Amino acid sequence: MSVYKKPEFLYFGSSQRYEVLLPDQAYEKGGKKGSVNVVGATSVRDIALAFALGAVPDETGQQDRVMDYQFESGKTTMLYIKGHPNFGGKGYVYKLSPKGFKFTGGTQWVNPAPVKPVEVTEINVDDYLYLCRNATEEEKRQIEENFTER
Repeated sequence: MSVYKKPEFLYFGSSQRYEVLLPDQAYEKGGKKGSVNVVGATSVRDIALAFALGAVPDETGQQDRVMDYQFESGKTTMLYIKGHPNFGGKGYVYKLSPKGFKFTGGTQWVNPAPVKPVEVTEINVDDYLYLCRNATEEEKRQIEENFTER
């Protein structure tokens, strides 16, 4: 039994609108596909907001982004390595009951069952651009090294 207390609500962010969140292929660190299908959620609303900004492919058709969350300060930054947010578009933040979710570390929670949101908030991506930026060349190099080492 985990000693970590479940928050009152969890959050999920997407550039797509869903009535029910369905379990999807989980990814392990390093971008490798995991062996289970789950609905992933976070206990930090700003992280969900950053994911709701979407990811539009660059001119080569590629997109890649990494979440940078600072536990001490609570600062949330989505780093775009390839591609960019969905400028001028909409995003969705899902408020979820923690029932059925299990804590997996950091701010992450997972549920193997479909999840019906308690509430869905539509956002204007451009209102939340302060939550993201392009990764520097040095950050891109470090991220690449970290992912290929695993």
